[in-house]
Amino acid sequence: MASPGRGESYAVWIFKEAQNDFYMKTNLLITILLGIILFPGCNSVSEKPNYSTPPFIIDSHIHYVATDEWEKSFIDIYTKHNAMACVLVYMKDIERGIAFAKAHPDRVIPYASIELDNPAVLEDIQKVYDMGYKGLGELFASGDWDYNDPKYEPIWTLAEKLHLAVAPHTGNLSSGVMDHLRPGELADVAAKHPKLFIHAAHFGNPWYEEAAEATRRNSNLYFDLSGSSLIKKENDPGYWAQWLWWTDAIGKAHMPKNAVPAWEKILFATDEDPHALDENIRRFNKVLDACKVSQDTRAKCYGLTIARFHGIEVGSSK
Repeated sequence: MASPGRGESYAVWIFKEAQNDFYMKTNLLITILLGIILFPGCNSVSEKPNYSTPPFIIDSHIHYVATDEWEKSFIDIYTKHNAMACVLVYMKDIERGIAFAKAHPDRVIPYASIELDNPAVLEDIQKVYDMGYKGLGELFASGDWDYNDPKYEPIWTLAEKLHLAVAPHTGNLSSGVMDHLRPGELADVAAKHPKLFIHAAHFGNPWYEEAAEATRRNSNLYFDLSGSSLIKKENDPGYWAQWLWWTDAIGKAHMPKNAVPAWEKILFATDEDPHALDENIRRFNKVLDACKVSQDTRAKCYGLTIARFHGIEVGSSK
């Protein structure tokens, strides 16, 4: 244990020890504060969960389950939140799915999950369009074909002609397959079909930079952040700003003339059971808060972009 030096009084020694202790704690505090300032991605969000939303929202990606229980759960929860959803219906359930949508037009925007590799796919598209479906999804490129393969060109052409939105999957699958689901392929599709509204799933996970550059360059291409991405980056919500970077660069060299703020190209989605709506709102808000996304842009993420394409009057859903 330290003790006073030779010729040093005990009182002076105590004072010096206290002074050294103060300096050490002050330096530690300064180091912590500098870390917070210089590395805000992991530290800039309040610990209190944020469940707030605009008055009206649209979940751009939820899968339909053809049971009474699921339908009741969906209607109860989404009515409580004054929310609509792009409800993705498997082909085996298209009759029941469209009946559900027509019974609840203030909650359901019906999408048909057609199979891209079905030999009768063009007939399927025309059929679901005639039934009242508003979009096609979730879609999956399979086999040895990418979304930009000539084989799929008639599908995008017909969807564009019929004003049907398309919602392709991007990135990894639960099966482990991912090679033909890269987001960059959709950039080529969007460029060839400028009137085709594409809102792709999962922001290309794990090819986030590729997805971001694809959507930056194509005004008709959007992505949602559903799936495992926000769970993976739960403790680093500011991570996404490095890919969605161009808001302050609008109007500068090498930027598209029709560029919009980066976060306007991201759509809210759950891709989970209706009971998970609140949790998905929390996750999404954590990211929006960390990246300092404006209220006007949040409203577009949360539904105004989808509403605009589908001709939904905001405020009409009660």
